[in-house]
Amino acid sequence: MKYQTKLILGYATIALLLSIALGSVVYSISLDYEVKRQKNSLDVTSAQLVSQMEDRFRTMDAIIYYILSDYDMLDSIETLGRISDREVQSSYVLNARTTLSNGFNTEYILKNSYRTVFYNQLGDLVSSFNAKEARQVSTDFDLGTISYLERAIQAKGKTVLIGAHTDEWGRTDGPEVYSVMKALQGYQMGFLEVENTIESLSTLAVAAPGAEFVIVANGEEVMYSSNGDYSDTESLRSLCEKAESEEEKTSGMLVSRSSSEEFDLSVIAYIPEIAEGDGREAILITAMAAAIIAFGVCLLLIILWSYILTKSIRELRGVIEQTSLENLDIQAIETDYGLDEVRTLANSYQAMTKRLSQAVNSEKRALMLQMQAQFDALQAQINPHFLYNVLNIISGRGIENNDDMICDMCGALASMLRYSTNNKERYVKTEQEMNYLENYLYLLKARYGDKISFDVSIDSAVRDKLLPKMTLHQFVENILAHAYGHSDRRMIIQVIGTMYSDHWGIRVQDNGEGINEEKLREIREKIKNVRKNLENRGGMEMEIGGMGLVNTYARCFLLYHDALIFSIRNLPSGGVEVTVGEWLNRRGEDGISGVGGGR
Repeated sequence: MKYQTKLILGYATIALLLSIALGSVVYSISLDYEVKRQKNSLDVTSAQLVSQMEDRFRTMDAIIYYILSDYDMLDSIETLGRISDREVQSSYVLNARTTLSNGFNTEYILKNSYRTVFYNQLGDLVSSFNAKEARQVSTDFDLGTISYLERAIQAKGKTVLIGAHTDEWGRTDGPEVYSVMKALQGYQMGFLEVENTIESLSTLAVAAPGAEFVIVANGEEVMYSSNGDYSDTESLRSLCEKAESEEEKTSGMLVSRSSSEEFDLSVIAYIPEIAEGDGREAILITAMAAAIIAFGVCLLLIILWSYILTKSIRELRGVIEQTSLENLDIQAIETDYGLDEVRTLANSYQAMTKRLSQAVNSEKRALMLQMQAQFDALQAQINPHFLYNVLNIISGRGIENNDDMICDMCGALASMLRYSTNNKERYVKTEQEMNYLENYLYLLKARYGDKISFDVSIDSAVRDKLLPKMTLHQFVENILAHAYGHSDRRMIIQVIGTMYSDHWGIRVQDNGEGINEEKLREIREKIKNVRKNLENRGGMEMEIGGMGLVNTYARCFLLYHDALIFSIRNLPSGGVEVTVGEWLNRRGEDGISGVGGGR
């Protein structure tokens, strides 16, 4: 009983500490959740504000295109630009201005703008009259008073966005406005400007409660600030830096920035204080409640399990001592219990882990032997028919031509036989594989003459990489067996080895007939099954003569594992490309990237 009390007190102390830690974690997680919730709401707000501003600018821009698409108004603008002698042709000037004035005061324009105005280099000025105190047309109007005029000229006919500025066209000081304008292309065609008041921006809808926002135009030009803060360049830069920072909880505020892809415009929305007031208090109460509940549950479990554990220690001791990988069925043993049994239990458990470690090591050694045996079996399965094909080539050449080339061909064949029958090396450098392949290509050239050509280009760095023996030979033999069928086209085979920054690869290409989609799917499935069997430590069963690229893939997988690059695809120009290689600094996704099948 005394031991049980100590056990309960000890675990109760641990439970208390864990409960406090849990409360802290809950508080942190809840605060993070609240920050993310407010941040998401703020992101939505900034995006919505950008969308609302884009709608307003599109409407203002549409007014300009509406005016330019109206034949009478466009003709009037052109007329005002052409007539330089205003006294002689004053009636034409008056008619043109009247036409523009009538067009500017249509319901569509008056409803969607504070003021729409046209002015040109000759002093003509026409304005809509929905705005109060519209200035009368003046022939002595000075374009040099408009500070933003040069920006529109530099835009060369594109619509530009003008930030907050005073309305230029009232009899008295006008309100703060923002506008879009276009410098019309053509001789003295003038300018079109559509204005709306800055005050109207206060009606923009804000989704996040308590959020403020700043509208920025043309880089760092503050167009509007909802509460008047961050209205100068320095404070705006400080806000932009906070928008780019991820330390929301330490900075004390949340900031989100969204930009328009259509206009040079961005909106910075911010919440001055994260989870302030009742929000933080609610999070703290939740964390404390979670800690208290967790401690109560832990205390009940400790009391319950203390009785169970003290009655089971000796029984568990016997179970541990008798358990091994070969014997997992243990019967319960009824004995007395004591404090010393805990130490005995630890010793017994250590002995069991040693036995398990020995068993696991034995299993690993057996697994390595099994994989080696699989490799040897796969190596031995390489199609031997090429030997007969080579012999037939030599015999045919000797009979048909009776020339000295037979000696060179026999030498090449001897080198091939020595290479292929040497079982001491399972993996060779690409340099050795290329020497073997060159002998084979020599024999093929002797057999087919001008009907076949080869292009071999291997980077020097690739020549030191390892390959399973006779990998490239298998690719070329596969081409001869299946790529051309009964076609009499000239056979072109390319072998290209390239070293890249993160991997290397050898591509074997032909100009044959390609592979049909059904065959591609069939070979893809076979390769995936082989990979699955190898990963599950299963065996491989293949028929001699039916292995082809599947056998080659299996041997490459045993060498490179998940770093293997192995692909088969039809070329757009015709023919097939087979690639084998290796990732250098990372592992491939599945070892069969781009596999399309095999022959």
